[in-house]
Amino acid sequence: MFVLSNLIYALAVIARIIVELEIFAVILSAVFSWIAPGVYSSVRIFFQVLGDFIMKPLKKVFPGLVVGGVDLSPVIAVLILVFIDQFLINTLFDIARNLR
Repeated sequence: MFVLSNLIYALAVIARIIVELEIFAVILSAVFSWIAPGVYSSVRIFFQVLGDFIMKPLKKVFPGLVVGGVDLSPVIAVLILVFIDQFLINTLFDIARNLR
């Protein structure tokens, strides 16, 4: 069972890295849009593409996330990603620990 435990643990670590990278990308994308809205660099485009991976579906499902000219989709995206990290990924870690 330790092989299955190690596999699940490794998948949980990879998932956590992806979620943390996505949170970082969403935050940086939002900050770049506030600081220099008309300036596009390769770094900004990279983080915007990563951030839009979760924010575009949110904007389609909830079109009313713009309140008073402020787009709240980055906040909702970060909350969803934190939930995924704290619930789903921690559950994978617990399953891997229990299989040992």
